[in-house]
Amino acid sequence: MLELFVADANGRRVTAREVSHRNNIPGNVLARWLMHLTQIGFIIGDGDGNLDDQLTLSGKALDIIETVMAKAAELREAG
Repeated sequence: MLELFVADANGRRVTAREVSHRNNIPGNVLARWLMHLTQIGFIIGDGDGNLDDQLTLSGKALDIIETVMAKAAELREAG
């Protein structure tokens, strides 16, 4: 999800296959995670686990990641 977040921030789209290759994640494992992340509303798509689909984080996922990053920054500053 962080890779998708960074890609989005840079105005790029990536496919699941690219994520799989770059991170050494077996395709079948990533496909299952994509289906799950789509079902819980973190990734926008048809939820079939197709590795050639471009991936898009939902607004919900973006909000959560931004909240976590802001909290991490607060903790770093307080430390």
